[in-house]
Amino acid sequence: MTVELAHPSTEPMASRSPTSPAHPRWWFLWTTPGRILTIGVVLSALVIACAFATSTTINNRQQALTTVLEHTEPLASAAGRLYTTLSVADAAAATAFIAGTEPRPVRQRYEQAITDAAVSVTLASSGLTDPEMIHLLGEINGQLAVYTGLVETARTNNRAGNPVGSSYLSEASGLMQTEILPDAQRLYEETSKQVDVETTASTRIPAPVILVVLATLLFGAFANRWLARRTRRRVNIGFVAGGMAVLIMILWVGTALVISTSASRSAKSTAAESLKTITSMAITAQQARADETLSLIRRGDEGARKQSYYQRIDVMQQQLSDYLGREDAIDKADLADAEQLLRRWRAADDRINAYIAVGDYQKATQVALGTGEDDSTPAFEKLDAALSKGIEESRQQLRNDIVSARTVLSGATVGAAALSVIAAIAVTLGLWPRLSEYR
Repeated sequence: MTVELAHPSTEPMASRSPTSPAHPRWWFLWTTPGRILTIGVVLSALVIACAFATSTTINNRQQALTTVLEHTEPLASAAGRLYTTLSVADAAAATAFIAGTEPRPVRQRYEQAITDAAVSVTLASSGLTDPEMIHLLGEINGQLAVYTGLVETARTNNRAGNPVGSSYLSEASGLMQTEILPDAQRLYEETSKQVDVETTASTRIPAPVILVVLATLLFGAFANRWLARRTRRRVNIGFVAGGMAVLIMILWVGTALVISTSASRSAKSTAAESLKTITSMAITAQQARADETLSLIRRGDEGARKQSYYQRIDVMQQQLSDYLGREDAIDKADLADAEQLLRRWRAADDRINAYIAVGDYQKATQVALGTGEDDSTPAFEKLDAALSKGIEESRQQLRNDIVSARTVLSGATVGAAALSVIAAIAVTLGLWPRLSEYR
């Protein structure tokens, strides 16, 4: 029997049936070990997100407070000092003029005020970045040069006995009151507003941190409950340790943020407001002094000067009354006698106006420049000294509050990062024994 073998090329090829995977894609994630692994990854990611959000918030606050302390507040202080010293210069120039012989202390006060104003212009120019404010400062600087020139011309004519000297001084004072001081006031208000804005930014509620922390705690509670039901173990040591690390981080960072926010709010609502109020009173006092002395220079213009003087004194009395009525007012002890000094000063000015009314300018000048208890100068100088001290106390308190707000945040960033790493490691160690049971 003969067997015929077919050629291999003529044999029909075997049919291949399509093969399907043994398990669907992502099947592992739906198994118990896959879910445990997913829980561990998500929980660790949330813990790290807590640390990131916390560190970012703390760093942003520290940077904002550092900017206020090293840039914005010194700039506002320079603008405020410029505003104050310009008023001092105007009052001192008028006082020196009516004295005739120009008392050396009064002349030195004027020269020192002009020097301080020039220094303040330099300090402010080095910190300003707003083109509009830079232009405004340039105008102040240019007008200040014109003012000093007018004062020197008035001084020269006064020493020579020329009556035209009073006209030059009046023109100088008019330039100061109508142009230079309003520009300086605007500069001071804008820089002070920037301090308020940046200080307020460091008191905002950290909503992202709160949301991430709540999400971490809620997911951690869910994961622990699910794991307890699936593994029949009520307590997971790793979860407990991780939860304690997160809790410590929350308490640490939360306490630091609360204390920092409280200090920042104190800086804004107490120290900064006190500084603005006392600075305003100090400037008003200098302007009132200028009105008082100029009424002795520009004869025939006494009525307008008198009205301006009384308006300024009334404003100061109201500001002082409101300030002393505040519970959180700074340096109230030094300003406790300010109301009495204002009354003494006003009474002295009434005597000046009485002498002017009868044409006795010599006696009016003696009351304005005299050193007796009932004269004008002692009351004004004591009031000015108290207000100057109040400005320094308020500024020091402002800076102390900002430093406290920044210092309390130190170390919180590193602490939050370290505790988050500990929490992530604890969660991993807590889940590993459960994963090892599935092999």
